[in-house]
Amino acid sequence: MSATNTAVTQLHKLELLIVDDEPSVVRSLKRAIRPSGYVIHTAGSGQEAMKVLANNNVAVVLTDHRMPGMSGAELLKYINQFYPQTITLMLSGESDFNMAVGLLNNGLANKYFTKPWNTGQLVNEIDQAFAFYKGRRELGWQRRIEELSSQVEEQSALPDASNVVNIDASAAVVAVKLVNMDDVSYSHGESTMAALIEEVDKIIFETAENAFNMKSDEFGLFTFQLRQTDEAELQSWCAMLRRKLQRTYSINKRAVYCQVGVGFRVLGKSPVDFNTLVKNLELTILREMHSSNVSNLDDDAIERYQRQQHIRADVQRALDDNQFKLAFQPKVTLKTGMVEGAEVLLRWQHHQLGWVPPAEFVRLAELDGQIEAIGEWVLRQGVRNASELIRLNPDIKRISMNVSAKQLQNHRIVQILKDEIELYALDPASLELEITETAIATNSEYVHGLLWQLKLLGVKIAIDDFGAGFTSMSYLAKLPVDVLKLDKSLVDNIDYEVNKRELVKSLIDACKRLNIETIAEGVETEEVLRVLQHIGCEQVQGFYFSKAVPRIELEKIVIKQPFTSMI
Repeated sequence: MSATNTAVTQLHKLELLIVDDEPSVVRSLKRAIRPSGYVIHTAGSGQEAMKVLANNNVAVVLTDHRMPGMSGAELLKYINQFYPQTITLMLSGESDFNMAVGLLNNGLANKYFTKPWNTGQLVNEIDQAFAFYKGRRELGWQRRIEELSSQVEEQSALPDASNVVNIDASAAVVAVKLVNMDDVSYSHGESTMAALIEEVDKIIFETAENAFNMKSDEFGLFTFQLRQTDEAELQSWCAMLRRKLQRTYSINKRAVYCQVGVGFRVLGKSPVDFNTLVKNLELTILREMHSSNVSNLDDDAIERYQRQQHIRADVQRALDDNQFKLAFQPKVTLKTGMVEGAEVLLRWQHHQLGWVPPAEFVRLAELDGQIEAIGEWVLRQGVRNASELIRLNPDIKRISMNVSAKQLQNHRIVQILKDEIELYALDPASLELEITETAIATNSEYVHGLLWQLKLLGVKIAIDDFGAGFTSMSYLAKLPVDVLKLDKSLVDNIDYEVNKRELVKSLIDACKRLNIETIAEGVETEEVLRVLQHIGCEQVQGFYFSKAVPRIELEKIVIKQPFTSMI
């Protein structure tokens, strides 16, 4: 067996996607790469590529740049956001070189090749890309975070006496992390990575003149101590250091972008295990690697990360043990004062932490991918509850559920809804999916197609939190939208803010012309309610009527209809 085929066998047939709008180029690339034994997918456009990515385990993408509709650069931005572990290679003409340099510097492309290509070199680069993908998957930052967390727990339980030192209160430990060192090493080579580390080390040494106990390791982590305890001054100094380090370097005639994270911890008089402290600093930086802020590992941060780790670790257990609960916030029709619908909201009573705010666990679940499992649970439970509520309470016409941006990256949501609607023999029009502005603005072409597929099922589509972002009505007119939910920020104070009231009225009038229903969120006062009635808003929800309540409480509210304050 050849070395190449052996490598492929070890990689368990991971998949390659070729994207090019010229069929002859696609055929030529397939002929050149097929002997290597990879599973090859092809796409003639960026939109087709997104569908392939959603339905396959693609490890490496080889794409052209100049394509109609979505360019290769736009596709790479999409991949970087939703499939960050995928290795991206660009194959394009020499005239696109400046664009390619920008993509490389911003970490959107791992490598760039020009047409015409050298077949042997291209296949070798693809082999290396698959090998790097496997290595990054096994030794990537998430794995590094898990390793560090485990080591910290072990060292906390059994501290190494030789490592425990007393440091007076006039010192702080600072850590600098080269966050993208793996990508630099793959894209530019080990020698370039080594030269970059030397350059960074030099800048740190020159900038931190009074530093002592300076160290570095093989994971691109630099640590040192400063005689400084003022957190505000340290924050400012570390931010300055990060600005110096995080930039594009010229190394071996290559433009190399370096992504840097910086964190610090002010030390007290109590003994500390230095290795444990450094690992905690590295963990803090990695957890906040997408933030532009300097990481301060103070006591509050440690407590916060411990809580986050606890929450993340228990999501699956919560799903298995039915710790998640549904709550329902009534939607009131203004003409009648009747509750004719409700929004499904998620609640979690953790077995140790008690009630965990949705904003907290949903954000964490979105970061580590668990939001898909939570979203599927909500869809299935939501459809079941909608079926039962509508059958038992004829006044209730529709139940709405929130759909995350992550769920809209996979066609699986269409099949799940189709199956559940058939299982409960439910009228699809009695279901409403609430989608945020940001979810439809990101990857618009793909989401547009998915929304139309959902629309064909017969469910209603609502745009949630409208007014919190920058989506225009002309943009919404192109989408299969049935309901527009006005964000609380638009509704607040419209009883005395004239300009805001006129804006909301114009939105409602435009929606009527487009046959789109309007509902106002966050209604908390009678004055705001009366204005909304006057300017023609159709439905409202908010604390003026009811907070989100358990299902049995919703049924009690429906029995007591209508709201006397409305008639």
